[in-house]
Amino acid sequence: MELLPTVALGISLYVVRTAEGGRNTPLLGGFAVKDRFRYRPNWGLPGWADGEQTGAPVLGFSRQDIQLGETVRAVIVPVFFEGVPAWRGVAPGDELRMYEGPRVCGRGTVVWVKPSTWPMQEEEDRDRLTRWLETG
Repeated sequence: MELLPTVALGISLYVVRTAEGGRNTPLLGGFAVKDRFRYRPNWGLPGWADGEQTGAPVLGFSRQDIQLGETVRAVIVPVFFEGVPAWRGVAPGDELRMYEGPRVCGRGTVVWVKPSTWPMQEEEDRDRLTRWLETG
């Protein structure tokens, strides 16, 4: 399988409450191997109109069973990096909107951006990136 260049982004993610238009249930997840890349929301990038979105699965979250209204750390990896040039301009401090369909279910602030590949083949790379979820 061909490895495509992409980036991994560490974000501080606020999970939007139901009353604010977000999810109805807690967000399951974590950083254990069994949880990696299971949650696959879309993301609205800086400068994009409301509703415009692209895919970036979540490698992991800093904890499990995330309640609405909580803020957690997350690592995301864009799958269409080459096809969506706007990813190249995303930098620390930028805000990303997390979508489930048309609904904004989270707001993330980019903390760091690191080169990566899709798919992530090396367990060592995934472990290196998820270490931040454990330690901050």
